[in-house]
Amino acid sequence: MSITYTRPRKMDIQLPEEQHEIWADLYARQLANIQKYACRDYIEGFDILGLSPTRIPSLKDLNAVIKPRTAWRTVRTHVRYSDALPWYHHFAKKQFLITNYMRGRNEMEFTPEPDMFHDIFGHLPFMVHPHYANLQEIFAPAFLRANEEQRENVKRLAWFSTEFGLIQENGETKIFGAGLISSIGEIAHALSGNVPVLPFTIDHVIGNQKAIYAFNEVLFVIESVSALKSELASYFDSF
Repeated sequence: MSITYTRPRKMDIQLPEEQHEIWADLYARQLANIQKYACRDYIEGFDILGLSPTRIPSLKDLNAVIKPRTAWRTVRTHVRYSDALPWYHHFAKKQFLITNYMRGRNEMEFTPEPDMFHDIFGHLPFMVHPHYANLQEIFAPAFLRANEEQRENVKRLAWFSTEFGLIQENGETKIFGAGLISSIGEIAHALSGNVPVLPFTIDHVIGNQKAIYAFNEVLFVIESVSALKSELASYFDSF
């Protein structure tokens, strides 16, 4: 995994037609899942962002919606899996990295590497909400001033919240994490009833390892975005 920094590009890349076809198939297969299981913030953001069901959107079109609402913008990177240090340097500048990698047909249900579908379909509907953008903005300052052990904990806390977290809404458990939202296999596994679900607390989360090449063996549920921010701030302020 390369620790190279991404410079924003003035022009977006041209994508092969095959990648648009994979996007369309993934979109169609996951749409019913998100309508049924995704949390309210995602559903509302999905409607606002207006993602095409058949074409991968350009960064120009994405930024035209996101930047006026939250001051964040998307930036293209050739890195398939960005390391935490460059990732959080971009986060500190309110830049969300979008890889130019798209999964193949053999990884339609699960891919260990976040691809364009994960980055755009999974994350960006959340990024039109100021209260969610504010949540993301607390990670970079904490990570950049943390020691090595604390940095590993920051990564775990992000992994089990904004990537693979669950949230309580009106007495129901809904999908909150972008990694779940963008993965057909992950969302089925999470909702199978066979995965232990614990309340999201610092002590619960930091003792668990991230599952990159397999499904997560435990998941965590937050009460609300504001409750998650308070829980994280109580730990990050100790750095």
